[in-house]
Amino acid sequence: MKIKAIFFDFDGVLTTDKSGSVSTAKYFSKKLGVSPEELVASYKEHFADADHKIDIGEAQNNIIWQSMCESFDVEYNPDWINEAFDTSPIDNKMVEFAKKLKEKFIVGIITDNGKDRADYIFPKHKFNEIFNPIIISAYVKTIKAGTEIFEIAANRAGVNPDECIFIDNTPKNLVSAERLGIAGIHFDDAVRDYEKLFNDVEKIIKL
Repeated sequence: MKIKAIFFDFDGVLTTDKSGSVSTAKYFSKKLGVSPEELVASYKEHFADADHKIDIGEAQNNIIWQSMCESFDVEYNPDWINEAFDTSPIDNKMVEFAKKLKEKFIVGIITDNGKDRADYIFPKHKFNEIFNPIIISAYVKTIKAGTEIFEIAANRAGVNPDECIFIDNTPKNLVSAERLGIAGIHFDDAVRDYEKLFNDVEKIIKL
């Protein structure tokens, strides 16, 4: 097996927050004067399937969070959503690792994410100059729970699935990738053991 492409998940891998929802909730909790935990509980109660709809392109973050503000009797400011996106903490060490890999491999992103968030964050951090292809679930209408998003990623990279590595912070997201023959690597977002990750990638490359 010769590895030709290495794909990164976004949230939890290229950012230090576990998910985009965590970053956004922390921001809005301050605007609404509640704890992040209370806000997440209310979010789940009022918008149980919102994250899924956002991920498959059937809803947008700004509309959901406007409704959340209204449920707390707080007037929504349209600027808040991009300010919330700005709080997503980019892991520069991981980005530098991707740049190094790009010298020899195709380097891409596969992420379950909404259009408005990805469209704001990726250009701002010039990810389009580092990662290609970037596969965003809301655009391809499918998420990492199935194999289709990984098939799309491999096809756009012009490689076979067994020529790819996929790095994700959620083990269940690796299942579908591995079913196609993609080599999955779990990156523990809480521990963030970069040395282990670098070694895991190196071992697969050398197979």
